[in-house]
Amino acid sequence: MSGRGILDADMQTVGRWISAGVSWWLDQLSTLVPQRLRDWQTTRRILADYQPETGEFLTRLDPAAPYPARLGPVTIILPAGFCLTRMIERPAMIPRDLESMIQLDGARIMPMAAEDMLIATRIVSRSETTGRMQVEVAAMPRPAADALSVALARLDQPCLGILTATPEPLEVPPINFLPMLQKAGLARNRSRGAMPLWIAVGMLLILNIGILVWRDSEAVKILEARVAQQQPAIGAVRRINAQIARADGFAAATVDARRTGEPMDMLARIAATLPQGVWVQRYTWQGDALRLSGYRPPQADIAGGLRRAGLRVERYSDSSSAGQNALGQPFEVTLRITRQ
Repeated sequence: MSGRGILDADMQTVGRWISAGVSWWLDQLSTLVPQRLRDWQTTRRILADYQPETGEFLTRLDPAAPYPARLGPVTIILPAGFCLTRMIERPAMIPRDLESMIQLDGARIMPMAAEDMLIATRIVSRSETTGRMQVEVAAMPRPAADALSVALARLDQPCLGILTATPEPLEVPPINFLPMLQKAGLARNRSRGAMPLWIAVGMLLILNIGILVWRDSEAVKILEARVAQQQPAIGAVRRINAQIARADGFAAATVDARRTGEPMDMLARIAATLPQGVWVQRYTWQGDALRLSGYRPPQADIAGGLRRAGLRVERYSDSSSAGQNALGQPFEVTLRITRQ
């Protein structure tokens, strides 16, 4: 079925599609019921023989039931000869397609016009090798169906089925005319009677969902209002945190500046870095530069030691050509008081 066909369908056709889908779904669910429960329901049904002469139903208990029910829905059994039946052979198909085909070919299969009878079918057997099946077709004359409808209207108990023969524990049940009578409007449809209840349940469900959505939206609004009320306090906390972060940064910068720029600290670092035997004669500060001059022993690497200590050596002069005196060889080095 195409999407255009669904959009072009009228509400009655859509209703039939939905009803067929629900019926299929209920049939699938019924297959999930344990066999013991299905047998228990079958053995407790009430049978009623239809009397066409008087329009009465003679109730009888199901002899196959160990504990037969006495109250509840009834299954009506039609008398022999009430319907015209015949056996036909058709290609294997699903029951819904078979029903549609039989309704179209009813006038050719039975010796009555289509508007003068109600037709029901059942599949008797299938052949997997030939791909065909044996089908029993039953036709109920329209006057007999009208009389049965009048009798059903006087029945106090609900009707579960209108069968062509007494149900036996066989694999294939007899033909059921109740769906045909319901489609023709000659019998009450129990599902239609329950439709207002389902509509009420659906409306209550929608109302419940709407209430839940409304409560959630109201809870969100209350939360948003509380957050808006806390915004001034949150802003003050954020400002305080920013001031604390700036103070921490200033303190860290001060500590770093003192660690790297204090003269005494710098002198202590240089004294610890110079090789053993070096004698510093003069410290001269020039802005951020420090010039050292003095004497060193032979083979003493003054510039390398200062660089390994993390000090920046800008200029190094070594008077190695001058004569060595008692203090050693003279040297002069200029440092930049910053980290590399």
